[in-house]
Amino acid sequence: MSFYRACWIFARGLCAFLFRLKVEGSERVPAQGGVILACNHASYADPVFIGVATVRELFYLTKREVFPVPILGRLIRNLNALPIDRSRGDRRALVTVEKRLKAGGAMFLSPEGTRNKSGRLLAPKAGMGMLAYRASVPVVPVCILGTSNIWGSLFGLSRVVVRFGHPVRYTEETLNGRRKEAYQAISNEVMTKILELKQMHRQAGPVASETAS
Repeated sequence: MSFYRACWIFARGLCAFLFRLKVEGSERVPAQGGVILACNHASYADPVFIGVATVRELFYLTKREVFPVPILGRLIRNLNALPIDRSRGDRRALVTVEKRLKAGGAMFLSPEGTRNKSGRLLAPKAGMGMLAYRASVPVVPVCILGTSNIWGSLFGLSRVVVRFGHPVRYTEETLNGRRKEAYQAISNEVMTKILELKQMHRQAGPVASETAS
């Protein structure tokens, strides 16, 4: 058993017990091939919850300042973290992500580009759209609830819910040749789908659900 899978089993049980993690629509994540899981982002714990909500082994970006930290840096590297310099446009990190996607990896990304605890989704960045377009991989919109107040979830005042939408693939044909606007157009549409998942949860409750165990 790999280190990642051993940690996945432990973390899934812990998330189910401590945060009453509820997963909805995880069967919508493609079982193989490159894919982007595009999610709103309110907490440092979000990659953990998204990671245990799907059986796919995920890669994710983490600010480069964390990697030199003893023990922690080595741990996150072994859990597929990839460094990114958030002080500027880190082309090297984006190229690394693109290569991972083309090689069949599954990637957790936030279209917002940063953590946001406001409860309102920020305007998306074009970077996620660029990666989806250039790597030619489907995007699965994901909505996570309950992590903006992680302590409230821990003490039973709420629960963490991860809801997956249907995958969408973007090509030059579906974008009608809008090359210059394509990257931002993809990010905008994905963010709209994340918002729809959030609204569907509040209005109608889960459609297809499974409780993590």
